[in-house]
Amino acid sequence: MSTEERLRNIISHLVPNNVNDYIEDNVTSSDDVTSFSRVSKWDKEELREFLENSPTYKPIKQKLLQLLKDPIFLPRYNMNVQEWRELTLQRALVIIKSGSISISEFNRDPMKYLLSMEMLNMSDPSLSVKLGVHFSLFGNAVLNLGTEKHHLKYIKDIDSWKLPGCFGMTELGHGSNVQGIETTATYDKSTQEFIINTPSDSAQKFWIGNAALHGQACSVFAQLYIDNVHHGVHVFIVPIRNPDGSVVENVRIMDNGHKLGLQGVDNGRIWFDNKRIPRDNLLNKFGDVQPDGTYVSSIQSKNKRFGSMVAPLVGGRVLIASSALNAAKLAMIVATRYAYSRKQFGSKGNENPIISYLTHQRRLFPMLAAVIAYTYPIAQLKKIYCEPNKSAQNVKDLHVWSSGLKAVVSWTKTYILQITRECCGGQGFSSFNQIAGFKSDLDVDMTYEGDNHVLLQQVARNILVELQKGRYTITSANHGSSIYDADFQIQCLKWRESNLVQSLSARIMSHLDQGRSLEQGWNSNLDIVTFLGKAFVDRVTMESFQASIKKASNSIKPVLELCRNLFFSWRVSEDLGYFLCNDGISHSTAQKIQDSINHLCSEMLPVGLDLVNSLDIPEQFIHAPIAKADYMSEFRYGLERKY
Repeated sequence: MSTEERLRNIISHLVPNNVNDYIEDNVTSSDDVTSFSRVSKWDKEELREFLENSPTYKPIKQKLLQLLKDPIFLPRYNMNVQEWRELTLQRALVIIKSGSISISEFNRDPMKYLLSMEMLNMSDPSLSVKLGVHFSLFGNAVLNLGTEKHHLKYIKDIDSWKLPGCFGMTELGHGSNVQGIETTATYDKSTQEFIINTPSDSAQKFWIGNAALHGQACSVFAQLYIDNVHHGVHVFIVPIRNPDGSVVENVRIMDNGHKLGLQGVDNGRIWFDNKRIPRDNLLNKFGDVQPDGTYVSSIQSKNKRFGSMVAPLVGGRVLIASSALNAAKLAMIVATRYAYSRKQFGSKGNENPIISYLTHQRRLFPMLAAVIAYTYPIAQLKKIYCEPNKSAQNVKDLHVWSSGLKAVVSWTKTYILQITRECCGGQGFSSFNQIAGFKSDLDVDMTYEGDNHVLLQQVARNILVELQKGRYTITSANHGSSIYDADFQIQCLKWRESNLVQSLSARIMSHLDQGRSLEQGWNSNLDIVTFLGKAFVDRVTMESFQASIKKASNSIKPVLELCRNLFFSWRVSEDLGYFLCNDGISHSTAQKIQDSINHLCSEMLPVGLDLVNSLDIPEQFIHAPIAKADYMSEFRYGLERKY
């Protein structure tokens, strides 16, 4: 690049594009914008439906949207923790009474459940988490780890909230390493009971949703012992409160107190002091104990049995990934609408919309492309999850995809919430404009249902196993082709993943050759392990996105291709050092990719507002005053009057 070109590039960050030539004053809908982009106009409803990708469930979503118009679901602020929790409980009871969520039909129609919980998360994250703990975790454990006797005893009461539930997996000393938990369940043959015990303070069940106030039963993960023989982790239904709310004998509960977000969820801590429960309270689908103490299971290996037990619970990761994406989309709508209407600086008293500045475009538009791109692998993930009779390959794909997408999309969502907060200036700091609330409520996404770094290790381990078994195809670098060619983009991302897995394999083998353990070799290369997991997600995202673009109509295909190109350039430019250091792309190609972002942002500028207004987020969830047509009027009186 010449000195003159570099100077022009720097100036473009400081001087706005001439957006005033084609954006009307105070515009918040781009219907009247004259496009200078090569991307033509499109039907917003067509693109919205293409993004939703679930036309069959439209009536169900509409019914729930109507229910969520009840005044009890209007946004509320300035409440203390007790008020938040009470409001969340009352909201939950409205949802439960309507029959919108049911664990009894969870296996019959999991897509309905996922879509319903996604919408509840957009309405109130505390509400979706509280119900998620009760249905997705406690109820799902009973449904998919228990047998018919448990279904008959518990499911009806779970659906009606007669038996509010908790999920007792995480301990103070053990989170992601569930197989290392300390809580014990010892079988007493003389009484045919299990004795649940917390042997140390590090074994206390910690951060347990619904435990502090409302939970009456808990699905407790514990190490099973029979006659001093260890049989691994199993799950038990343990009463923790009586119907009148009093704590049962031999159980102690404490409140986790105030936290970063999700103030409406009553997280608590639980200790068990030789708490006795009937033998039938063991969820025995994968392992059972007969009255005489004989242990029976069709799966002999403790590790495989544990894997079978936790496999049905993967839906939580699917839901976190899809809900995180929706939150990112909502934040993009708020920030982008504001950017097209908010004016700042300019000449001769004519101020410019802040979206006209390249620095603003560079922050928002790649993220807009990202939320479009991630829509498609998440749609594919949900399809795999909802497959009624999963093959062994589907089960493996579900585990790998849910782990990778949960990690990468929740991280991206967190980054987007920060970027959009900054792009809205002081308005982004206001709770009324929604971004701040999502920042605090959804920050937990990155560590619950599996720490993101640990989840990416599972992705990388699977790829490494595929390589060792000869089922992984090595991809060579491609130094030719147009950077806007979809095949080149996919091959480029395939090459990075391929190069990383070969490098990881070689490094681990080197450690083994030096007499070190596999664990040492793995831990010494966790940077590459994490990098490989992210590279996998980038690759499957691009493949899923392009496969969907091929199915799109000619009217919406150009804008989807624009998003694909910008997503690709952003992802590669973020990792340009690796590509160049390992000869994945040529220097000239790297320069083109880096320079393309400014060009693609200019292509996005005339249509960016149309694009966010086409996102598959119901308008009723967008409360932010700065996202409204005349946001200035929203501030005429104190906003607290509205909430």
